[in-house]
Amino acid sequence: MQKFAKYFSWFVVLLYFVLGIYVLVSPRFQYLSKEIKVIFAVFLFLYGSFRLARLWTKSRQKDDD
Repeated sequence: MQKFAKYFSWFVVLLYFVLGIYVLVSPRFQYLSKEIKVIFAVFLFLYGSFRLARLWTKSRQKDDD
């Protein structure tokens, strides 16, 4: 079960980055101004980076134990 959680966490991190790119380039969000799309995409990238850092530090702590 722990392995599933690890892979799911990696999937979620990847999903945030992909979603950020999708918001930037997709024609689906043309009704939003460019500034709003960039702000939302940056938020998704930053939150994905935060989750990646947490996952990485957790992984390093388990390796040290």
